[in-house]
Amino acid sequence: MTTQTYTDFPFIVDGVNFISRIHSDSPFLSSVKNLPAGVFEALNIQAIQELIGSPKLLTIEEVEDELDRVNEGGSHAFILLGENN
Repeated sequence: MTTQTYTDFPFIVDGVNFISRIHSDSPFLSSVKNLPAGVFEALNIQAIQELIGSPKLLTIEEVEDELDRVNEGGSHAFILLGENN
């Protein structure tokens, strides 16, 4: 059982829902929360487009595989599929 907590930041790329999840103890969290509205969302959208391309061209399983690759070795922040996918 985990006692870790996270803050989730939802965003959409090409109609696919994602969540940028940051560990609550991460030194990055306060910086993200201090960004102007929409900036962190735009950065996440750009990251998805650069790292996996257009998610609407992939199956959900392919998107999950790509996110596993992207998140490998992560410790503070992760990108996950959101709900309704």
